[in-house]
Amino acid sequence: MYRYFNLDIESLGIIFVICGVVCIILALTRKAYAPLLSFICGILLLLCGGLMWLSSRLSILQWCLGHFGTLAGGIAFASIDLVNYYKRLKCTVPWQGEFLDISTYGVRKKGLSYGAAVFSYQVDGISYQQSSLDKRSWLTFLKSPFLKKFTVGDRYDIYLNPNNPRNFALSRRPHFDLFSFFGWILLAFFFLS
Repeated sequence: MYRYFNLDIESLGIIFVICGVVCIILALTRKAYAPLLSFICGILLLLCGGLMWLSSRLSILQWCLGHFGTLAGGIAFASIDLVNYYKRLKCTVPWQGEFLDISTYGVRKKGLSYGAAVFSYQVDGISYQQSSLDKRSWLTFLKSPFLKKFTVGDRYDIYLNPNNPRNFALSRRPHFDLFSFFGWILLAFFFLS
């Protein structure tokens, strides 16, 4: 991949190390959606990035290490949404919920926002107010995709996990976000080169 963007392998390694540190920080501060998965991805990115950065210093073949780093980075980024999709597949019971708001992670005045829709619903007399398993990224100066689709206070169909009513999905269709898109691009570069 680094050949297509005129990056040397050490620069790509530094980018992976920075992404790994961010994933680990998010996991340790519990700001990640799946802290354990974020921690594992962070360790993988740190390992791959560190090896890529040290490749010329350790006289390791850059071609092999670049391909290994690209493959590992692609798997790490693609697995984020695959794990979320697996959790959403368990949500099979149709239910009614009231849309309340959106919860966002990492909101900035300008840049990229990441969040989920918040719904309230009742199951067996117990009230829940939870964020959905469906996560989306959007540019902060644009309207959230959830606010485009849902109106605050209206009721909509959701799908509950029968074993854990705290987990629900907005739809059963597969949805992949920015992280997995970047991961699939890395995997495509790995297989095409």
